[in-house]
Amino acid sequence: MMRQKRQAALRLLLVLALLAASASCLGGSSGRRVLVVMTPWTAEAEKNSFQAVLTAFEAKTGITVRAAPTRALDQVLRTAVQKREEPDLAVMANPGALRSYAQQGYLVRLDRFQDKEVGNGLVDLLRSDYGPPWSRAGEAVNGVPYAVMVKASVKSLIWYAPQQLGARPPDNWAGLVGVGESIVQRGGTPWCLALADPPNSGWPGTDWIEDILLHRSGADTYTDWVDGKLRWSSSEVAEAWQAWGRIVTAPGAIHGGPLTALLTGYGEGAYPLFTAQPGCYLTHGAPVTPDPAAPTGPVLGRDYDFVPFPEFQPTTSATTATATATATPAPTPTPAYEVSGDLVAMFRDSPEAEKFMAFLASPQAQEIWPSRQPASAFSANRAVTTRLASGHAADSVARRIGELLTSSATLCFDASDSMPSTMAAAFNHAVVDYLNDPTRLPTILAELDKVRADAYPQPTQSSVCGF
Repeated sequence: MMRQKRQAALRLLLVLALLAASASCLGGSSGRRVLVVMTPWTAEAEKNSFQAVLTAFEAKTGITVRAAPTRALDQVLRTAVQKREEPDLAVMANPGALRSYAQQGYLVRLDRFQDKEVGNGLVDLLRSDYGPPWSRAGEAVNGVPYAVMVKASVKSLIWYAPQQLGARPPDNWAGLVGVGESIVQRGGTPWCLALADPPNSGWPGTDWIEDILLHRSGADTYTDWVDGKLRWSSSEVAEAWQAWGRIVTAPGAIHGGPLTALLTGYGEGAYPLFTAQPGCYLTHGAPVTPDPAAPTGPVLGRDYDFVPFPEFQPTTSATTATATATATPAPTPTPAYEVSGDLVAMFRDSPEAEKFMAFLASPQAQEIWPSRQPASAFSANRAVTTRLASGHAADSVARRIGELLTSSATLCFDASDSMPSTMAAAFNHAVVDYLNDPTRLPTILAELDKVRADAYPQPTQSSVCGF
């Protein structure tokens, strides 16, 4: 642990040194030819994919871009901003962080570029080819655009090992709960869960609760919750926590028990899914990563696959059910999926930085990362995602996830990512507290309501969901 802390401290110093060198040597000169962009991508696959984007930009423009990766992006970026050594550009930790920097006047508006032609073309492209909720996620204050979505993902997915599970998971919540209970009865462990990601541990659990609330109560309720209009102690939110609790707090429900879930890094959470004797059979969230140290890598689509997050059956009383038994069936609700993405924003204005932002939004740039990691990274540009999906096999994971993103479904941006940073941090911590002691749920929700009272000093209208 001490070695990991020393390594993290060394990486922090290296990133800050790079930013300081950029600020002192390059200054604010309009003739600057080197850009620095701070990123959270330290894993090789992600670093290499983003570097491919940078390389394509450099080949096209002759402008050099240096990536400054750090896992503690939010903390490093805030330190750099306070020291006035901010990078030219940075990946935002979430739309809440984007909103905070924009409100404090640190970011460059995309509609106020020095080169009006570049700026106008960029804003028009974001609003025409991206659409909600992607373009809205980058509009931090009063519909003003501040960021470009460099890649996107779908979180409303249930992953499983077909050969181990023996059947496709049900498409309804009650059936999914039943599958987990039957696995426990047979002596197995149904769920993988890993919550550790300092300093943001707990967020994989927030994804669960967000997905349940979205599918159980709908997009309007989800939006009111994100905007601080719905109390955490409301029946809708409390019942979402309880539904998740039924999945993960029962004896034998999660691999290794609660303590293992709290201590396991989220990137390693799905590893037990791929062992010879499965440590778990199901997991939730964005595309999973098999253990790179495994002697034989699992094959995506054969050894592990996904189904969309299950729907909740509407609850009706016996009297209502009898009265409506012969009535015309209610229309099937529009599917909804929780999504997330990485936003890039500008801290230092320059012609080079403006060209880089315009390039990031272009179809050429948007195809690069998804082409390298087709089942885990997608474009928020609908036309690009549609084109790439058509090039994959009809039953491939990449094509099916791409089709979810471009379908008529309601897409809702990750709730905690869209909340004020203090609210999101409290939510993360609450998940950890809940898994430690589920009986404290009423107290946990009451404490979250206290944070909510301070986190939303003014009414918020996030438009977190779109079509």
